[in-house]
Amino acid sequence: MYTRSGARNQMGIPAEMWLAPTGFDLWFIRQLAQLLGRWRLLDIGVQSAIQHNVLGGFWYAAALFFFWVRGGQQENEAVRRRILTTLLGSLIAILLMLLGAMLIAWPPPYRHASLAELYPRYFYRNESGSSFPSQSTTLYAAVASGVFSLHRVTGSLLWVGVVLLVGLPRIYVGGHYPTDVLAGMVFGLASYATARYLLEPRLVRPMERVFKGKKWLQVLGELVVFAWILQVAVGFRDVVWLNNILRYLLK
Repeated sequence: MYTRSGARNQMGIPAEMWLAPTGFDLWFIRQLAQLLGRWRLLDIGVQSAIQHNVLGGFWYAAALFFFWVRGGQQENEAVRRRILTTLLGSLIAILLMLLGAMLIAWPPPYRHASLAELYPRYFYRNESGSSFPSQSTTLYAAVASGVFSLHRVTGSLLWVGVVLLVGLPRIYVGGHYPTDVLAGMVFGLASYATARYLLEPRLVRPMERVFKGKKWLQVLGELVVFAWILQVAVGFRDVVWLNNILRYLLK
């Protein structure tokens, strides 16, 4: 358990960050880590697939793109509206994730004092200071919720993917604990529900006017939607990159 003494712990994480992974988290990580090192190619393949968005972003962005285009071809305003709601839900998911990370933080398994030795040296290590909540799970849970409201089979498959393609592989390589993933799923679902029931009637419907206005407004609106879907595909890494550049320039 971290204290609030104003110092830093041995992992280099500020003491203002508090709480710690649960006993179940630590037990689960140790059990799963028994598979590490048995098949080096599998280990590296899983990590590479995560880094290249094969286990996550690609499939969720593809689903959004498919329904957005199909809604336009069929002139189905309800489908297009729901995609806009889902994209707005993804924005809320990012904000909730950032808020959660401010309130609760702990080092990911590969940096945890009692777990770090379980992970092979050939694993790539990023410099993430905290693993709570799972950013990818939060984002893609929001997308899966939106797609489920359009097509239950596709949405259900995406929800299964949240667990098996997004959450579990990231736990396997030491990036997250089960609690990080569970919290991400709750945050994602809450984000979409907020967008659907609170913001869709007030904000999304007015947004639709862009796609019914002048030609240049329609083109601009389509570009914004496609750019947002692209960022879903890459987990908003470009936004993080631009944010880091701005921080560096403003120093």
